[in-house]
Amino acid sequence: MSSVNFKDEVLIRIYAIMAVIVVPVALLLAYRTVDIAVIHREEYQQLGKENFEVRTVEAERGNIYSRNNSLLATSVPYFSLHFDPFVCPPKEYYDNLDSLAYLLSVHVDDNYTTGAWRDSLFNMRDSVSRPARHYYRLAESVSYRELQQIQQFPIFNRGRLGGGLIVTKRDERKRPFGWLARRTIGKTSGQKVGIEDAFDKELAGESGEQEMFRVDVRHDLWLPTDNLAIVEPTAGADVYTTLDVNIQDITENALHRAMRRHLPDWGAAIVMDVKTGAIRAIANLGMNKDRTKYFEHYNYAIANATEPGSTFKLATMMALLEDRKVSLDSEIDIENGEKVFYDKTITDSNPLSKRWNLITVRQAFEQSSNVAMAKLADSLYRDNEFAARLQSFHLNEKTGLELAGEGTPMVNDTSSSTWSGISNAWLAFGYESRLTPLQMLTFFNAVANNGKMMKPYLVEDVRREGKVLTDFRPTVVDPQIASQRTIEQLQGLLEGVVERGTAQKLKSEQYHFAGKTGTSQQNYGKPGRKRQHQASFAGYFPAENPVYSVIVVIFNPTQGSYYGGDVAGPVFREIADNIYNSLIEVHEPLNKGPRPVLYAGQLPNRDAGHLAEIANILDFVNVDIDRDSLPATELGVVEAIDEKVEVRPWNPLTQKWPNVRGMRLRDAVYVLENGGYTVHPQGVGRVTDQKWHTDGRGQRGKDVTLILN
Repeated sequence: MSSVNFKDEVLIRIYAIMAVIVVPVALLLAYRTVDIAVIHREEYQQLGKENFEVRTVEAERGNIYSRNNSLLATSVPYFSLHFDPFVCPPKEYYDNLDSLAYLLSVHVDDNYTTGAWRDSLFNMRDSVSRPARHYYRLAESVSYRELQQIQQFPIFNRGRLGGGLIVTKRDERKRPFGWLARRTIGKTSGQKVGIEDAFDKELAGESGEQEMFRVDVRHDLWLPTDNLAIVEPTAGADVYTTLDVNIQDITENALHRAMRRHLPDWGAAIVMDVKTGAIRAIANLGMNKDRTKYFEHYNYAIANATEPGSTFKLATMMALLEDRKVSLDSEIDIENGEKVFYDKTITDSNPLSKRWNLITVRQAFEQSSNVAMAKLADSLYRDNEFAARLQSFHLNEKTGLELAGEGTPMVNDTSSSTWSGISNAWLAFGYESRLTPLQMLTFFNAVANNGKMMKPYLVEDVRREGKVLTDFRPTVVDPQIASQRTIEQLQGLLEGVVERGTAQKLKSEQYHFAGKTGTSQQNYGKPGRKRQHQASFAGYFPAENPVYSVIVVIFNPTQGSYYGGDVAGPVFREIADNIYNSLIEVHEPLNKGPRPVLYAGQLPNRDAGHLAEIANILDFVNVDIDRDSLPATELGVVEAIDEKVEVRPWNPLTQKWPNVRGMRLRDAVYVLENGGYTVHPQGVGRVTDQKWHTDGRGQRGKDVTLILN
């Protein structure tokens, strides 16, 4: 009997096992490969398309800042939390179930008790009685700080691949200052508006790509895969505006108080930097449909072009003065404030006009006479001359502000079908023209800026990681819209409106400002419609060296007065007062510029008194004198010569009738009484005059009255 080799027997058994197990498995794998790649290729490709896709990943949106680096708008991350209970190993899952249930009930959703959470977590893992689910919702809108805490919970602290916590990020746009400048900043949800819309490309950045896998067909839920071959998004740039949060707050509060007082349809106010055209504040308030409250839902300041009324008289005066049609002292008959032009009657709203006939052009502007402006334009201009001159001041041009939706300005001319024989007259006092508050302010700002018209702008620059990508510099629209002579006259007229005219009651004792009131009727061409008015005030401050220009427009006030000086003027004054009292830039530095040269007329002169005291006073007020050359006398007198001061010896008693003019009372009494004279003082201060009494013989005696002032 032949023996069997043991090694051969082992090999035979191995080959048998391979034949029975490995070969069928290999054949099965080969079959599945052919089945997937060839037989059912299209079916599996379709399945892949349905459950895997590359989606766009939005970049983190940039921030919007004020000029003082206050955050006006930012994207705040929020997170949705979902859970796959089958990721964590069974032992670790059930060992930590109680702890996780307690933490979820305390920190995530306290509507469920610890027991309820435990039952829920236990049932999530139970897949015996129903199909396994790998995607359960835990929480929505979790903040980043809360997320950091939740990620430390038992099970969750094992990470997504070890603990099953699935985190999905989304961004919400927030405005830290709430409603402040809401419409100007704009919004990103729905239809974008404001700065969010105008600089959407810069703020949005560049989107990336992420491969996503559908984990729940029924609820169409998708999760990112671990595929690293994705395009990372590029974060958006930051936009730095010209808005000043302090001035914006002042402006909005002042406007809101006026809105509650007069109950108009809407109101708008703008504050602009005179030198640059930078907008420091835009406030817009409109009434809701129920007419119960005001909020900022529309940018009236930029979009609403209306007939401005008497603020437009500044343009009329610019035309008249620039064309040398009148002088400010020219006289015009306003016919007691009423004048018929063809079949239309123009009436002055100023009650003083009823007592006036001949007044000067200056008075006509300061008292806002419609009749005067209408008569001047109608009599001094022909055909299209007046309209063309007005249009040369850029009044029919858009400002080109960065925001969309700027209203189209209009100054009527002979090319229009609405032009008529009364058009020149009506144009002169603010009708047959349409301007937005911003467009009108741009014109007033040019007058404040000595004739240089600046383009209004809202954004200073765009930056990414501190690096400036785009810089917006002040832009000159017209270096001189009128001659310097005309501009200076207009500045005087605007100051006169506040000092003596329709805005006199708004005058401040703290500082000087200049401006013009305006009142216009808005629906005069619509028979049967209830009369509506627009109150406005435009001006600038301080008048001597303007820093800010301001316009306030309030449409259809229904409570109290509707005149510009009563409704819009107080808003201007409140804005100007609060800016003046709170911001240093409107105050002239006390030590601005080099120390001035004092000429003889500005130096102390003919002041007399005790020599040592004179020297001390001159030294205290920084008037240089040579103490070594002072006379060796008790009294002295100051004499101003060219640019220096000299002190000379002086003794009035050497005179027969001592002259003590220029001395203080103490020194004058000392001198005269030592000379045997009797003094009778009147007033306080220095001796400006002296009157000698007569004796019994009618001669000048020893008594003298000193007049002090």
